[in-house]
Amino acid sequence: MRAVISTVIGMAMAATGCTSVGSYPSQTYMPNNGANADLKGMLYLRNAFLLSGTEENSPSPQLALYAVLINTGSQPVRLDGITADGGSVQLAGPITLPPNQPVGTGDKPIGTVTGVRSATVPMTFAFSGTGPMRVNVPVQSRAGEYANLPTATAG
Repeated sequence: MRAVISTVIGMAMAATGCTSVGSYPSQTYMPNNGANADLKGMLYLRNAFLLSGTEENSPSPQLALYAVLINTGSQPVRLDGITADGGSVQLAGPITLPPNQPVGTGDKPIGTVTGVRSATVPMTFAFSGTGPMRVNVPVQSRAGEYANLPTATAG
């Protein structure tokens, strides 16, 4: 009788996907370590992060800002500016998002943030013709996959 019950339980577990303890097949994972946000189903911010610089103990460290911006609309959109709570942001240059072409996919930062000292920084991205996009951007240390990224903007 125990063999029959064990077989039935085993078959039921296999049929429902519960074949191992602690397995959660419905759990989703972030595709990156940065911040992600959507604005009006048209503008997308992906993998936004700040890279800690080499002078972390300085009074106002400079953190390189990396992000991928995507415009799925039919017209170009301009990034008017970015603000950081408790700090300031300097963009590398004018940033225009053409339709359906990601911007910020290279290994160059889109800007520099100074005056912040925390593990995440609340930031607001302002675009022409749309509302603001607010997101908490994490700070990554210069290690692993981030070790060889530039810490200063090209512009």
